[in-house]
Amino acid sequence: MKEWILKLIQRFLQFLARWKIRRGRPKIIAISGSYGKTSTKEAIYFLLSKKFGSDVGKNWGNMNSTLGLPLAILGLRSYSFGAGLFWNIIKAKWNFLFYHLPKILVLELGIDKPGEMKELLSVFTPDIAVLTGISETHLLELKSLSGVKKEKKMLIESLKKGDLAILNADDENLADIEVPTGAKKITFGREDADIFYSEPKVTISGTDFKLKIGTKIEDISAKLIGQHSIAILLAAAAVANEFGVDISEIKTGLEQIKSQNGRMNLLKAKNQIIVIDDSYNSNPKSAIEALKTLKLIDFSGRKVAVLGNMNELGGYTQKAHLQVGEEAGKVVDFLIAVGDNKEYLASGAKKSGLDQNQIAVFETTEKALERLDNLLSAGDLVLVKASQNKMRFERIVKYLLDDPAVAEKSLVRQDKKWEKK
Repeated sequence: MKEWILKLIQRFLQFLARWKIRRGRPKIIAISGSYGKTSTKEAIYFLLSKKFGSDVGKNWGNMNSTLGLPLAILGLRSYSFGAGLFWNIIKAKWNFLFYHLPKILVLELGIDKPGEMKELLSVFTPDIAVLTGISETHLLELKSLSGVKKEKKMLIESLKKGDLAILNADDENLADIEVPTGAKKITFGREDADIFYSEPKVTISGTDFKLKIGTKIEDISAKLIGQHSIAILLAAAAVANEFGVDISEIKTGLEQIKSQNGRMNLLKAKNQIIVIDDSYNSNPKSAIEALKTLKLIDFSGRKVAVLGNMNELGGYTQKAHLQVGEEAGKVVDFLIAVGDNKEYLASGAKKSGLDQNQIAVFETTEKALERLDNLLSAGDLVLVKASQNKMRFERIVKYLLDDPAVAEKSLVRQDKKWEKK
């Protein structure tokens, strides 16, 4: 489809979504950041829907773009390009007239180019804005960390008097973001935040910590794996608290939240192998956090990381892969590095003390799959993580599961559209 036609379609759908919002006047919670957006959106949606039921809606899947978000607001749960997009437009026009918006909308905003946040915020302005954090992502278009920050902080700058900003206090890149005059701010994180956690303990089955909101404290036993996953739960707790949900109800909800497919999701595979499936996407921040989690897990067998390219990093590509490789070398007993940047990952791991015989490198995912059985041992704990484009590491997890039914239910990108790619 020609770019000018797609842009015209986007403008039309954004117009419909804008007027739908103005007529329905839902309370909008908008979530953005360089990491943890989808999991945070799902956690917020889960807590609020337990309290308010069908009065809460969200954008489904990855419908967070300048095209996907307007369609989600207009009631669609998926969309396609080509001829299928024109059917989506017809359905969107019908829903503009007859679909009833929920009273509360939880919306994830994804951007990878300058100007996209402004475009998304032309459709609506949020009542509550959540920033999960800012790191080096989409640098191919956004060029630098400051470029990422400039786009992301527009979400906070869009707030009006009486609106609320919810910020991750543990992310130093958010420390100097100011909220507009009259807007409120709540932080979440360690003990100097408004909503904070303490005494974290990471195990192979989840993460325990103490949650404090105001003067109330609850012990949380979460199913999500990793200390970095606590931020997801704290952001959800902050939003729920703002909606009047009691901390005891928040505790119950947080302990029921499960990992999203492809996002630090623990799976039992063949040969008694345990997989931490983090194959949805990757960037330097999330890759290092995943490796730190792998290190914290008390495990008697080998720890293995299968790591692939982190895309759209521009001039930061080499340094980022060296850093992630260096972290891997501190953690794993064996590293499998895949893709164009495999040598950088391997070099970083060697710098941390991993021997050559503890590293295997492959040009493509397909070539890695051919040797996987020879490289892994029974009872290994295997972290699988890479960006989506050209990597498709869900295929590695699928091979290890060796069960199509479990794969279809538990992995990302399992529909026919993705299988053909």
